Amino acid sequence: MNKMKTEHHFAEQTFSMVKSFATHGNLLDFSALEGLAESKNLDDVLVKLRGTIYAEVVSSLEPPLTSSKFEMSFHKHLSQIHHKLLKVTPNNEILTAYYLKYIASNLKILLKGRAQNKSNEEISKHLDMHAEELIGRRDLIVKALSSENIKQTITLLENSEFGDDAISALDIFEKTGKLQIFDIFIDKAYFDKILQAYNLKHKDDQRIRDIVAVDIDSFNSLAVLRGKLWNLESSEIKKMLISPFFDVSERNLMAMMDAESIVESIKILLGTAYRKIILPTENEEESLTGIEDGFRTIGYRRAFNPFLWDINGISIVLGAIKLTELEMRNLSAVSFGVEHHLGVKEIMSKLVLLK
Repeated sequence: MNKMKTEHHFAEQTFSMVKSFATHGNLLDFSALEGLAESKNLDDVLVKLRGTIYAEVVSSLEPPLTSSKFEMSFHKHLSQIHHKLLKVTPNNEILTAYYLKYIASNLKILLKGRAQNKSNEEISKHLDMHAEELIGRRDLIVKALSSENIKQTITLLENSEFGDDAISALDIFEKTGKLQIFDIFIDKAYFDKILQAYNLKHKDDQRIRDIVAVDIDSFNSLAVLRGKLWNLESSEIKKMLISPFFDVSERNLMAMMDAESIVESIKILLGTAYRKIILPTENEEESLTGIEDGFRTIGYRRAFNPFLWDINGISIVLGAIKLTELEMRNLSAVSFGVEHHLGVKEIMSKLVLLK
């Protein structure tokens, strides 16, 4: 019996690796992305995508074409790839935790919409429930949509993994009026689940550690910087942080909080593994955007590394999901650029290219 279980586990793991390497192998190269960026309009983008692996992804798009429609199709495809790999991968707790990002994305849209007293119709047109449908979790968003105001929405989330952090977000929102506070606390709940899965099964896996570390370091660093930008109290910023800490230590984060200015806070990151993403600029918002983009690029590069060095392991599967996410971001950026008549060089400059 144990032999049969071992053989079944091995077969599942092998199939998972094959699917992951196939997903990685299907990513578009520089010339293909550049060809898309050279499109005259979105109709041209659609025609070109029909000649790629993404023909089925864009098959349901109908005129009038918009970059938002393309983005929704790409988002749906990403959740499908993630779900397929989730189903065929044994010991998949870390993949399950990362899957929460789709639910988190919808919750952030819903909470910010409700905080602005938007109607359900206005909010719903920005939601993509496909990921929830794949795992049978539509009820959380549907239930939250039944609320009449932001306080009632938060109450309806109480028994979910997002409940406590949603309450914290509302407390600070009522004081500051900053809608982005919902993004931070919903992401905090999401990353807390990732850390739980990491600590449970993957603490000795260096490749998984590398991927998780940049996600947590990015979240914590940007939470502190945005907290300072919004003039939050140190006690409020501390509520946003996730531990255990990785390459941006607790000492680094406390020093960033205590710094006299955003510029001084950012300088503290020069003493960490992320010094190369710090670019000199006087504009605080531009600095934060640059740092966020820098963390994201490092994260995607680390997701690529397992394909260079490993032939097995769950880091390959997580890497395939992350690289698919990168591809969808790049394709969304291309469609947006073409829609807004940006030049090819400008469009390509907005992409994260690993090869």
